[in-house]
Amino acid sequence: MTGKRIAIFGLGRSGLAIGKAALVHGAKPRVFDQKTLEALPKRDAYDEAIDAGIEVTLGWSGTFDAAEVDLIVANPAVDRRHPALRQAGLDGIEVISEVEFAFRISKAPIVAITGTNGKSTTTVMTYLCLKACGEKPILCGNIFGSGYDEMPMTEAALIATPEQILVAEISSFQLEWIKSFKPVAAGITNIWPDHLDRYTGFEEYAATKQRIFDRMDGEDFAVVKANDPVVVPPGGRGAAYRPRRTRSPQAEGISSSKPMVLTFGATGEHAKVEEHELRILTQHVKLEDLPFSEPHNYLNACMAALLTYGALKNKAAHMPDSAAATLLKNAESAELARLKSGRTVYDAKLPDTPILALPPEIVSGLKQFHGLAHRMEYVGEKSGVRVINNSMCTNPDAVIKSASSLRDAAHLLIGGVNKGLDFKPLKHYLANHRHKAYLFGSDASKLNEMLGGDHPIFDTMKAAFEAATQNAVSGEVIMLAPGCASTDQFRDFRDRGIVFKSIAKEWLEK
Repeated sequence: MTGKRIAIFGLGRSGLAIGKAALVHGAKPRVFDQKTLEALPKRDAYDEAIDAGIEVTLGWSGTFDAAEVDLIVANPAVDRRHPALRQAGLDGIEVISEVEFAFRISKAPIVAITGTNGKSTTTVMTYLCLKACGEKPILCGNIFGSGYDEMPMTEAALIATPEQILVAEISSFQLEWIKSFKPVAAGITNIWPDHLDRYTGFEEYAATKQRIFDRMDGEDFAVVKANDPVVVPPGGRGAAYRPRRTRSPQAEGISSSKPMVLTFGATGEHAKVEEHELRILTQHVKLEDLPFSEPHNYLNACMAALLTYGALKNKAAHMPDSAAATLLKNAESAELARLKSGRTVYDAKLPDTPILALPPEIVSGLKQFHGLAHRMEYVGEKSGVRVINNSMCTNPDAVIKSASSLRDAAHLLIGGVNKGLDFKPLKHYLANHRHKAYLFGSDASKLNEMLGGDHPIFDTMKAAFEAATQNAVSGEVIMLAPGCASTDQFRDFRDRGIVFKSIAKEWLEK
């Protein structure tokens, strides 16, 4: 990378991290951003880039010159269909994403989690499980504003040692320009319609998510929900399918040896949620012992535990003297002893397949989870009315799932910028009138049409909240569950959540 001229398209926190890492590796970075200095949502990123010695061009609307640029790293916020990126491809300039750049410089293996809903929670749970196992993971990637110690993926890749593990939340935007990106363990929580303003349709969006598995091979682990109608496990089959060779040639560069597939869910082979417990490989975890009670978080926990197991197995294979190897060996020995103690003359033969034993330390990690900021975040209670900040809820399916997790009737604040999504499923969900919707923001009228046309509309989130406080009674909930992007009135979902909590706390303290 020494001497390479790298154009970074888009500033922000990831663009800044890429520029700094490029300097460390002896490259010559230059950031291009179409926003003017006044229009930048975060001026501090610009100031920090200049202080670091990174050249920055703002208000840019040109094209990249192949004679002056060796590599383009595209910020996830930049649409892959941008004319400058299209022209760069025609001119033979390599274009990659931040995730690809981070992978190329990282000395540490990567655990990657993508999906439409639940990926931030699953990422944090995986991070906590690895910490409980004695590892020193780094929480990074697309995750932002979680309340945990997090950083951009490139920054994490720059500082990580080979003994560490990067635990990264990955968005579909970050998967658009990957080439050699190969996590040791990866999973897709689910795929629902989202970001359709950026893709030609749901099929393209789903296919982009699936790219997370493309380069994984026989030493890696893929985690998916069993019999998911959209997510396709590597190899195209269900639980624990692990062919050594595919029957047909793969696309150029895609591995022909597939990872081991671990499945969770109602029909999962390796983890499932039962009436009173989670069964994850050899461990049985009582639901009452977990610090959460939402059904979707039980599934997230199953996935996180299996991802952690896969990461430990991969590390043990490459570092047989590591603590991870010892941890797995102890778990397998304990399970083998348990099986031997239960043998009778009628079942004298022990399993001849490898034992997949979950270290109990992974369960300890799940018990340390305390929720994320802006994701079903409890704000306070007044006169029996609870207030919840769920600003990270940015699509209609997330509205339904978060509202369904509540035991009480709710007043839902919905609105912002619709991303080309169909809100009719939410219309049907609200038809039972258990929950009430309060619409706000730039697309409130359009949302109201899709939701049946009988919901109150407000210019601002504050006005919607005030109306909800007038209608809510003891035993009910007021929840910000926008189902939309935040960019009409806020910098991002985090800013929206902070503003909501400020408004709510003002009411709570009256």
